[in-house]
This record gives sequence, C-alpha cells and structure tokens, in this order.
Amino acid sequence: MDTFKFMKDDWVKEKGGNQLMQVDEYQIVETVVHHNGSATLPATRRIYNGKVWCTWVNKNKAVITQPFWEDDLEPATSHQSDLQTYSLNHTH
Repeated sequence: MDTFKFMKDDWVKEKGGNQLMQVDEYQIVETVVHHNGSATLPATRRIYNGKVWCTWVNKNKAVITQPFWEDDLEPATSHQSDLQTYSLNHTH
C-alpha cells in the first residue's frame, strides 16, 4: 500500500523553487507480475510509479501540466497558496 504525501488540489512547489502548482493526480501504471515466478500465469497490476502530475499558469497565462517526482515537491505555505488562488481568480 502506498502512502501519498499530497492530495488532489493541494498546493505544492518544487523543493528550492517558488513556482506554485496544484496537484492533479498521482501517476499509476500497469505492470505485469508473475506469481511464484511462474511465466505461464502473468497478472497485470496497477502501481504508483513515484510521479505526481501538477498544473500551474505560467507568466504568459498558459496552463501547464507536467509530472514531477513526488520527492522533488514540498507543500506550499498557506500564505503562498492564498496569493496564488487570488491571482488565478483575478487575472486581467
């Protein structure tokens, strides 16, 4: 069982960075596993691969969605996310 650091719509930023982003989803991939080493009975399993898809608006007002390694992200402070929400809702 995976334990995730963030939830959908959490505000995050890259460690050491200042670009605020919103978590969209965790990337899940399908992988083939062989129970008890048997090549004759492969099973497909969905697993988390360590990446988190995040979205933000860049300075040209383009919406960017990109995957990041979960370990490269940190939570944004409450004050930073409040400012980001205000700027997204009040663009001119």
